[in-house]
Amino acid sequence: MELRRIGLPLVSPFRTSASGVDSRDVLLVRVITPEAEGWGECAAMNEPLYSPEYTEDAHAVVREHLVPRLLQQPDVEATEVEPRLAPVKGHLMAKAAVESAVLDAELRAAGLPLATYLGATTGAVAVGVSVGLTPSVGQLITAVENYVAEGYQRSSSRSSRVGTSVRLPRSGGSSPISPSRSMPTRPTRWPTRATWPTWTSSTWS
Repeated sequence: MELRRIGLPLVSPFRTSASGVDSRDVLLVRVITPEAEGWGECAAMNEPLYSPEYTEDAHAVVREHLVPRLLQQPDVEATEVEPRLAPVKGHLMAKAAVESAVLDAELRAAGLPLATYLGATTGAVAVGVSVGLTPSVGQLITAVENYVAEGYQRSSSRSSRVGTSVRLPRSGGSSPISPSRSMPTRPTRWPTRATWPTWTSSTWS
């Protein structure tokens, strides 16, 4: 198993009332088997401001507690990961990254797509985008309109004064975009670009 830390710049800064993020500190878990390799990404953020877990903490938990327990026996299947890691309380994002990597390797070895494994009935799904805090509702609407043009179907959005939810028109539709007051929702997508300027790794065998 290998742990990698990657600095991933965002396409644009993501702002909330609590903090601002210009890049993500991402923890990746790589599992290598004789038949295939698999990858898992930890969803924890840079700091514990959105959830109790954060990247540095997740890295330490995976390295010091999860990997040693997982490798106590030579072979492991994805369905066995959760019970093996159960003695470690909490740290669900860190555990999910490890389990995802094991499952990814297992499915690649079997030539089975994840969607098929999960019982998907369609080859594509609509996706949404989360727009961070903007100085004004006008700038928020402009940002959302740009995402509509790119094909996104829904949006979780915020302005600097009110929680603003904007429903996107269906692809090809012409319905107007109008902000309405509501409670903000959780982010559905982080706009990122595939640049990997920094990384570190740790490896077990």
